[in-house]
Amino acid sequence: MPLDIPSARRIQGDFDRRVADAVRSRGVQPPPALRRGLEPLTIGNRQHWVLAALALSSAMTIGQVPARSARLSSDNPAPLPGAAAQGSIDHQSIPMLGGTRTAPVVALEHIANGATLGCLASPRHCPQTLTASLLAAGALAASTLGGGAMGYAFGRFTAPASAPEASRAASLPESLYALLPDEQRMQLLQIVRDCGTDTAACTAPAIHDLLETLPADVRHRIMTTLGVAQHRGSHTHGGWPSGADAAALAPALDWMDWAAALLGGVVTPAQAAFQLDLEQIAQATLAGQAGQTTGADREAAANRARFATLRELLQRDGHALQQLPFNGTTYDMFGFGTDYAGCNLMLEFSGAGAPAHTLMVLAHGDMTGAREGSSGASDNGTGLAALLALARRLDATTLPPGMRVQLLVTDLEERGMLGAKSYASRCLQEGDCPDVALNLDMIGRGDGMTLSGSDRHHLYMDGDSRELQPGPATVGAAENHLRMLLERAAAGVGLHVHASPGWVMQSDHIPFQREGVPALGMNLADASDLPLERDMQHARARLWRASAAVDWPRFEDYLQDTLDISEVPAMDAALDEVEQSARAYQAMPVSPSMARIHNGQDQLHQVQPQRAMTALAVLEAAIDAWLQRPAA
Repeated sequence: MPLDIPSARRIQGDFDRRVADAVRSRGVQPPPALRRGLEPLTIGNRQHWVLAALALSSAMTIGQVPARSARLSSDNPAPLPGAAAQGSIDHQSIPMLGGTRTAPVVALEHIANGATLGCLASPRHCPQTLTASLLAAGALAASTLGGGAMGYAFGRFTAPASAPEASRAASLPESLYALLPDEQRMQLLQIVRDCGTDTAACTAPAIHDLLETLPADVRHRIMTTLGVAQHRGSHTHGGWPSGADAAALAPALDWMDWAAALLGGVVTPAQAAFQLDLEQIAQATLAGQAGQTTGADREAAANRARFATLRELLQRDGHALQQLPFNGTTYDMFGFGTDYAGCNLMLEFSGAGAPAHTLMVLAHGDMTGAREGSSGASDNGTGLAALLALARRLDATTLPPGMRVQLLVTDLEERGMLGAKSYASRCLQEGDCPDVALNLDMIGRGDGMTLSGSDRHHLYMDGDSRELQPGPATVGAAENHLRMLLERAAAGVGLHVHASPGWVMQSDHIPFQREGVPALGMNLADASDLPLERDMQHARARLWRASAAVDWPRFEDYLQDTLDISEVPAMDAALDEVEQSARAYQAMPVSPSMARIHNGQDQLHQVQPQRAMTALAVLEAAIDAWLQRPAA
């Protein structure tokens, strides 16, 4: 509210006359007025001082009343400026910065308290004290308004003190976004995705309509976060008089307009599309589990629903989808095999002419942990959403002549990487393998990027490698070139690349590497997780090697005491090593990242969309560079 000195003087004059009339009626002459020249306020007695202090207090409530919100009641006029500022609105106005102590707040409080102490100490000089205080408050208000306008212009907001720590640390648009219920959040993402880059003319009106449908309690929480309302009954002033903790004036626009403008920029259209795809994949996975009674049935139904949704999403934009069925067998460490049937999905994008160079980007589509309620959002919904985003980008891009990009969704990664093994074997037989392949797995959270090359695939052992015992593969020019492009793109967006010595990313690039096809694995991870995962991988490899040393076909004879006595010591030693290795492996601590997958913790809230979009930006930049200049 603006400073209203003329109004305060008029009210004071009315008060003077009423007091003077009352005194004269009792035959008492009032004391002569002190003449100090031109003075905006004069203090003649204690009542006058109280009135002036109240006027100052009312004037200092600047910033408390939200624009366009306060409605004065005509039948209940205010005795002082601002006293009825709340009017008939259904919320309490509060300072923009809530309980946060700011320089303007502290300065206003000191001015008010200084004026009070000055008047108490020297009533005769109270007029000068109040005049100086009002002038100082006016100058501060002008400065605060200017600073506030600049702050709003550049989006510098602070959440109220009652918000959680995470909300206070986040920006105001992100705080508003977090307050939306799931249904409205998805509607917001759809609005932003459908509007594309035309945000100014499209998103704000649609989001305004969306806000009008919110429940009253959610609307109030949004108003609280904006600073135009507070949690009822929670306001306390930081000092005396009332209003001394006021901060910058709220922007002069309706709160829904303001909130709509902020929410319209909280995500980009690309991020909105990514999050909607990920949401659809995760929800289909959870919905597929419903009604199933056994863990095996839950997992099978979840993956059927997951792949059905993937096919729908890939075909939604008019892509020609290839379905590549296969059969495979996974062997455990004892040599027992389990047969599976799966189906890979593939899209191709090509420039003019016959393909001369091919880049493949793949991500596994299956998940595990449905028996514990996993949605597979992180492992590997994030990789799938990235493939969908790349498909949209490639579909809108004219590739150079002779260039081809393949996007492959592999099946049964969680069952021995069977989909990747099947495709690698098939492409070698047909002579149509990519120049280089890039596998994406879990790119939704982590403080840096990892790249797992052919020189470390042997660090992971499974039923195939137990017998093959492969060594490190030679890293060729195509793989080195792709690594360089990815590292350069990561540096361009400020994404750190972890060195991760002795560690291998356990995923679908490994079958390509074992077949001699240049390939890299890429994911996002926290640096603190990598040593834990490395140590566990080494313990697992020791267990596999120990198991490979046991002559398991003779194990039954060992149990039945029918094994030749000369073979018993060797069998005893081999089984002792298996037991010791198994205990050491089981005692290894699980990294926080691994603890969040393959179980009920793998849900949408574990994914950090901004980190995933950073990884996607790296992918897009590296692919663009590769298309312009592939490895020789």
